[in-house]
Amino acid sequence: MSRSPRISEIAKILAILRVEHGSYTYIDKISHTSSRDLAVYYIREALRDYHSLMTRGFSNHLAEQLASTVSFEGVEREIEKIRGLSGAVELREELSTIAAQALAEAARILSQAREEEEGAAASG
Repeated sequence: MSRSPRISEIAKILAILRVEHGSYTYIDKISHTSSRDLAVYYIREALRDYHSLMTRGFSNHLAEQLASTVSFEGVEREIEKIRGLSGAVELREELSTIAAQALAEAARILSQAREEEEGAAASG
């Protein structure tokens, strides 16, 4: 499951949460955040729900496949990068990119799942 260009590890987690929960909550919170502290707080919330999801298991096999590619070292690096951003413009750019990547990845998963369902219905 290779990607080009490289998707943020945080964006992967947000995409998985979008697919599994059917909600844009975390993507919206992160994309509308204007402070580093609040961004890290929302990322912590998302990670907490993601850990819970990992414990319960995934309902979507494509989300589960994406989850197997998440690097938690990468997540830590991305959090540190966000914490190190000095200006509001840089922060908004970074968070908007993460949110856009998450939306694109969630759409890819949902589209692929729909195609699989349609293929199964046509053959069955």
